[in-house]
Amino acid sequence: MTAVLILLLLPCVMIFLLNGRMEEIYRTIKNETEYISVKTNSGVLEMNLEEYVIGVTAAQIPLDYDIEAVKAQMVLVRTNICRQIRESREVKREVFLTMEELERAGAADKFLKAQNSTKGQILVWRDKPVMASFHCVSAGSTRDGNEVLDSGDYPYLRSKSCPADKEAADYKSVIQIDERWAKMKVTERDKAGYVQQIQMGDEYMSGEEFRKLLGLPSADFEMEVRTDGVFLTVYGVGHGLGMSQYTAQQMALSGKKYREILGYFFEGTNLSAY
Repeated sequence: MTAVLILLLLPCVMIFLLNGRMEEIYRTIKNETEYISVKTNSGVLEMNLEEYVIGVTAAQIPLDYDIEAVKAQMVLVRTNICRQIRESREVKREVFLTMEELERAGAADKFLKAQNSTKGQILVWRDKPVMASFHCVSAGSTRDGNEVLDSGDYPYLRSKSCPADKEAADYKSVIQIDERWAKMKVTERDKAGYVQQIQMGDEYMSGEEFRKLLGLPSADFEMEVRTDGVFLTVYGVGHGLGMSQYTAQQMALSGKKYREILGYFFEGTNLSAY
């Protein structure tokens, strides 16, 4: 009878403990009085800025990454949010995890500590929020922002060597594509090796457009036409600009702090209060 009673009460006890834990977490961020307008398909939501920063960061970086890599990502998330606010007063909704989801995943404490350590911090260049770009894995080095974006406005997005990325499990992938692309030519690459432009007959397309069209991991690829089809060998995951999350993780594991990680990928920038 006692065992049955325990089984009946266990779900209630778990809910009580979880609710109590969530109240404790929310109390730690209740001092954050800054609210933002998040634009969604169904309307505009008013959300606590720092709580939103935690949730977006958790959706953008592996939950098991070192806290210093998480801190670096959190600063980039906050920077991008503040950049949007300055430009349009509204933030386009990103995928985010709730505190309840983080608690169930056992990652709430780490992300809350990262938020407390970086509270209010953004990356700036000449007192303006930077384009805080990031990607999962580079193709061995990150890309130069001025070269890729054909603008002199991004001197802090310089190409950075990321040799550790070549050890990532998803660094290299081989993908078969439609044979109609067999006559495609790569007409331009940037200094990091990413395809800048392709030609198909009389038509031209940027490497990023091609990547998105075919759903490729990145725009750094080599094509091979074989008897059994057309194949692309693709290197890296993401657009290659800004911080490589994989290298950030390796730097964190080697003892680097988030300030050093951000300083490496965003040369000449400063941390500032938003």
